[in-house]
Amino acid sequence: MNEKKNHKLKESKINYREAYEREKLYKELIAHDMNNVLQNIHSSSELCSSYVNNPKKSESMIKMLNIINEQVIRGEKLISNVRNLSKLEENEISIQSMDINAALKNAIKYISKSFQERKININIKDIALDKKYSVQANDLLLDVFENVLLNAVKYNENPIVEINIQISKIQKKGTNFVKIEFIDNGIGILDARKKKIFQKGYEIYKGAKGMGFGLSLVKKVIESYNGQIWIEDRIKGDYSKGSNFIILIPEMD
Repeated sequence: MNEKKNHKLKESKINYREAYEREKLYKELIAHDMNNVLQNIHSSSELCSSYVNNPKKSESMIKMLNIINEQVIRGEKLISNVRNLSKLEENEISIQSMDINAALKNAIKYISKSFQERKININIKDIALDKKYSVQANDLLLDVFENVLLNAVKYNENPIVEINIQISKIQKKGTNFVKIEFIDNGIGILDARKKKIFQKGYEIYKGAKGMGFGLSLVKKVIESYNGQIWIEDRIKGDYSKGSNFIILIPEMD
């Protein structure tokens, strides 16, 4: 009897500690990223105020308004990420048949709206528009694609952002998967960071620019589908030429 009580007590302590650490992490992530969002909105709105009575600054004012719009969308995505990560950890979202094409199209629309000042070319290769790829997923698939595309744009210093999306089917250990590759011409990711950026809170503790939170959600969502995600160099052996985010999701029979 005492052994059972001790086991339950130990289990309860572990659950409490996990809940405490999760809540602490959410607070730190929101405080960190949301503070950046609000600072950007504040500085842009101040500049807009100074341009109001100056006709020569109308173009600059439009740019500031676009930045404000981008930051509002970024804040919305942050809140959505927290909510969805919480649902996943509480097993509140079920698996169903999802169409990859539809999710990709909506994600691309979101990116175009979020970065109106950037020149972005997103091409979907090796896929007919009328061809349907159904996978075992749920509505969070859209969040996965949005987060991967967001990072491909945010961490890209080229005048034109190039993202090529390739879709194919493969079989691995007797399971049929749909393989989605997001190949960009961004700043790339060092081998030492390729796994770490999927860790929750990595950007705060390692001084990066905020990649870790969105990608930690992506990894958790993909794993909930019994899928996989990893990163390779766009050009093998030279990380600085861009990245290839590879996602495998079980195909719906």
